[in-house]
Amino acid sequence: MTAATAGVGPSRRLSRPRWLGALLAISVALNLCFVGGAVWTRFHAPAPSTTSERFQRLAQTLNLSPPQQAAFDQYVAAILARGNRLRQATEPLMDEAWEEIAKPQPDQARVLQLLDEASGRRHDFQHEAVASTLSLLASLTPEQRAKFLADEHDRRLSLRRRRAEETR
Repeated sequence: MTAATAGVGPSRRLSRPRWLGALLAISVALNLCFVGGAVWTRFHAPAPSTTSERFQRLAQTLNLSPPQQAAFDQYVAAILARGNRLRQATEPLMDEAWEEIAKPQPDQARVLQLLDEASGRRHDFQHEAVASTLSLLASLTPEQRAKFLADEHDRRLSLRRRRAEETR
């Protein structure tokens, strides 16, 4: 009696080696996709935008009314000008502190004094920036305010990630 006459056909199940080969092929393909994606994002990451570009994008997403747009433009101009003044005020102090540190016998009290002065100027900048931001937020609708705050949250998170990557 033959297998055909007995009603027994060939088994349609894959053998164990074929299953293992299929799983290995799928695993290799997924790993290649993962590695390729990681490499692609590493070399094709978007360039960090400038503060002005970020504010322009933010203004577009907020859909500001003309009075709000004027307030927003004043806010951006004030923030940028204040940031420039802060850099102009603190960079000479930091340079002087590093020059003192570079001396064979640095004066620690002088270095700390310069750092404290730079820190105080940054502190003043932060107070002015917070006051300006709160004033701007008061002119926005709740939805616009939420978008503004979400953008700021995302920016700060991105900065933290970038700093963490730099320390690796």
